[in-house]
Amino acid sequence: MGCRPDSRLSLKSVCTLVGVTFAVVASIPGCSERDRAEKLSNALQADAKISRVEVVATIQKDVVHTTSQPATVHPFFKADIISKISGYIEDVFVDIGDVVKAGQPLCKLTVPEIEKQREQIHARQQRLKAEVKKSEATVNVAVAQVRASEAEAEEAASNIKQVVARLIANKADLKRVVGLVERQAVTVAMLDEAQASNDVSEAAKVSAEAALRSAQAKKEIALAERDAAEAEVATARARHAESIKEGEELDAMLQYTTLRAPFDGVITTRSVDPGDFVTGASQGHGLLRRPLFHVDQQSRLRIRVAIPERDASEVDAGDPAVIRLDALPNAPIEAVVTRSAQRLDPSTRTMLAEIDVDNVSGQLLPGMFGCATITATISRDAIVLPASALRTDAVGEPYVFLLDKENRITKQVVTVGADDGHEIEVVSGLVGSERVVDAFVGSVEEGQVVEVVRGE
Repeated sequence: MGCRPDSRLSLKSVCTLVGVTFAVVASIPGCSERDRAEKLSNALQADAKISRVEVVATIQKDVVHTTSQPATVHPFFKADIISKISGYIEDVFVDIGDVVKAGQPLCKLTVPEIEKQREQIHARQQRLKAEVKKSEATVNVAVAQVRASEAEAEEAASNIKQVVARLIANKADLKRVVGLVERQAVTVAMLDEAQASNDVSEAAKVSAEAALRSAQAKKEIALAERDAAEAEVATARARHAESIKEGEELDAMLQYTTLRAPFDGVITTRSVDPGDFVTGASQGHGLLRRPLFHVDQQSRLRIRVAIPERDASEVDAGDPAVIRLDALPNAPIEAVVTRSAQRLDPSTRTMLAEIDVDNVSGQLLPGMFGCATITATISRDAIVLPASALRTDAVGEPYVFLLDKENRITKQVVTVGADDGHEIEVVSGLVGSERVVDAFVGSVEEGQVVEVVRGE
């Protein structure tokens, strides 16, 4: 109920009231014309001081708390496609409006210097691979030499054992012959023969020991040569592995010469043509650092709504929402809040909420604008008043005027909730049985007695 002048006191009622008052005054004995006129004026003034008001009753009903805020359509995913490497645009495969699949080529770059480096690396790999094989062959030769020297050393050790055995036998024979000669059982010639055999065995032992030392030295040399060959193999293999890694890095860089779509979507921007030179994002400042393409995923969209601070605490994921877009006024979208930021933007004092909607038909487009009405909460059996009955004081504190049994005005401070412009929810301050003064023309004061002309 809006504010309007109180015009229910008609001209006829005023004339009747004046006539009645005049009759009452005229009937007072002993009154002169002047006295009667003065008393009539006073009576009229006293009657005019009585304010006439309407009374409204509170009602109880379920109040739906909603917030209606501007809404903007955004792609579910969006990506700026920027080249990682520098090069010339060799070919462009898509244009604006094209629907692309994840991994689909968008354009091809040519980078001659990287391709040349890749050829050089490939040749180096072949050379290092040959060096590895050569080093491995050297190791095999060294291993064979080690085995030969080990066999020679084993043979020398076995030979010295035989020589020592013969020497021991010859010494024993010499000792026996010496005893026989002393007993003159054999001739001195046999003693000389036994002595000669012993001397030969002694010489053979010395020679065998020298041969053993030589064989052991050869074995050590062969082992050292084998170790050196194995080290060379390890070095060659490391160089070869390093060249392979360099080649893989160049191959990876060459993969970047083909720019691909990161996800299913629509090309919304294309800023290059064949022959353009682009500077890679990882190579400092360039001539064309702008995105080559922009891709939006539009099969599913995000509708973003900025929730004011007063409503932010009441909006949660799962709350029902109705979106009406300016471009589609007759096609409201029913959905639910999908997520919210759970924080306020300090610059706007609003909280971002997102509503995900399917767009398989492609009817919705990123950038569309409209209004989202979100049902935040529902107050059951809430006390509701007409908006016209609510007043505010000088500091903005809401209150209402109540009437007691004697129609005396009392002021009651209230706390309000939902307000749709016609009705206001009273959160606290009323119990629901009060008589509340509606809007009226004029002014009243707390404690003043008024006349109720409507509402009871």
